[in-house]
Amino acid sequence: MSNNFKQTPTDGTSGDVNINEMFVSTREALMTIFPQASEEDIGKYEKQISKVEILDPVLMIVPNQNWINQHTYVVYQQVMDTFATVNLPQNSRRDENSRSIFHFPNLNDLYTVRNAVCRLHPNAFFDPNAQPQQEPIGSAWILTNVAVRKSDFAEDDRFFVL
Repeated sequence: MSNNFKQTPTDGTSGDVNINEMFVSTREALMTIFPQASEEDIGKYEKQISKVEILDPVLMIVPNQNWINQHTYVVYQQVMDTFATVNLPQNSRRDENSRSIFHFPNLNDLYTVRNAVCRLHPNAFFDPNAQPQQEPIGSAWILTNVAVRKSDFAEDDRFFVL
């Protein structure tokens, strides 16, 4: 499989683009998203993501310790389990029990699950109008495999906002 694809050039060049220069390695993406994670955890996450089809979205949630301190780790795990199981057949999970990395077949499913979790666990989301101010359960990152061990990713800073 070639790592080059054609892009319509606007500057008179050939249009060949090297995907290795456009995207970071999955490991680099994971180290950016989970800077506190151990090498062992990064390796587990990398293995989990390697099973994801090219272009399928992956939701990664980095826990907010302030939210956990307020609501407890048990409640945090309940919310993560909802992300892992809502709208799936019984005994199915989309996270391989990681409670932090969730694989979806498409973005529509990802945001359908987000909305279901919001209905079931509204306290996990930040309401800018609430008094006193609330904390979101974590930060959300969306990653997409674009080639073998190459990923595109970004933080969705509105994901946990009502």
